[in-house]
Amino acid sequence: MKILILHNQLWSQYKSIVFEKINNFCIQNGDELLVLQTSICEKSRKSLMDFDINNFNYSYKFALLNNKYLESTNSFVTTFKWLKHIYQYKPEVVNLTGYSEPGTLFILMICRFLKIKTIITNESVYHKQSEIFDILYSIKKAYKVLIFYLTDYFFSYGLNSNDFLFRHKVDKVKILSFLNSFDSERLDRLSIINYNQYDKYFLFVGRISSEKNIEFLIQLAINLKNINSEIKIKIVGDGPEFDKFNSEISMKNLTNIQLIGSVKWDNLGEYYSKSLGLILPSYFEPWGMVANEAFFYNVPVICSKFCGCANDLVINDFNGIVLQDFSLSLPDIDLTFFINYYLNLRAQFISHIKSTNHIFEPNRLSSEQYLSFKKVV
Repeated sequence: MKILILHNQLWSQYKSIVFEKINNFCIQNGDELLVLQTSICEKSRKSLMDFDINNFNYSYKFALLNNKYLESTNSFVTTFKWLKHIYQYKPEVVNLTGYSEPGTLFILMICRFLKIKTIITNESVYHKQSEIFDILYSIKKAYKVLIFYLTDYFFSYGLNSNDFLFRHKVDKVKILSFLNSFDSERLDRLSIINYNQYDKYFLFVGRISSEKNIEFLIQLAINLKNINSEIKIKIVGDGPEFDKFNSEISMKNLTNIQLIGSVKWDNLGEYYSKSLGLILPSYFEPWGMVANEAFFYNVPVICSKFCGCANDLVINDFNGIVLQDFSLSLPDIDLTFFINYYLNLRAQFISHIKSTNHIFEPNRLSSEQYLSFKKVV
């Protein structure tokens, strides 16, 4: 069996371990795996990455299609290179780890013509914009329904991802696996949590962009300031709206919220382990692997209902809080109650975290996916 995986970024600390473990299964059973990497990484990671391909010593066979940022790649060129490898490699199954590339529809049609089985890995979830009906949204949904109709099977990343597929007319029998994974082995060690008066902060880690709902964090800082709370907010990450929010924080004279910028992944442990909790208030979040990272450090998570990890990893009132309405500007929300409610349950949340972490180990996901490849061929 020959497996071809179409993936968007060579730099991927969590997907790569799954590919490596699938490759180990292939070697043991006389099968082959090839991963086509569209780019090195996203532009937002430019301060964290270099472009030396020798630094990516993955055990699986891969081909880098474009030695540039993902945003700078040419979709036509990428599609042509996909097609070229399909004809040269002659896979029995093609796994597309997304469907945003314009060439996806063409590749699905070619695979159907060549009788090559196709599997799309879906990380999309229902999000806030989905509640607003407009013509553009209807067109996009129709396109996705067509893409999914032409796809033979799916890997889904949880209950919210399943729900998204069902909303786009995907039959349940086409979903081969619905599980995500997190490589805890790549975090050096469990940091010792040491709370003191200087460590009273909530943490956000991620891209600084509109869909992450940074405004929520600013509003939270305003409310914390109004009640004279010692709790602060630290924001780790970079993105297109970094300067905008930095200016807004300065203009509003908010000394209790800090935009830190990019931090190397290996150095995030201290930020997680000393925080009161991770807040992920996104309008749209395919999963939110930062929630897994926080859990590794025994740090509970507050996330919005639009995060893929909500209800799968973050269980409301069990190991964290899932916010159904995260607009703190609403007059009926008592911030003091909200903060106290979380802090009162925090110790309970920590005690429950370990019972959910083992579910998302990469060995389990890679085994499920490899067996699914064997099943469909």
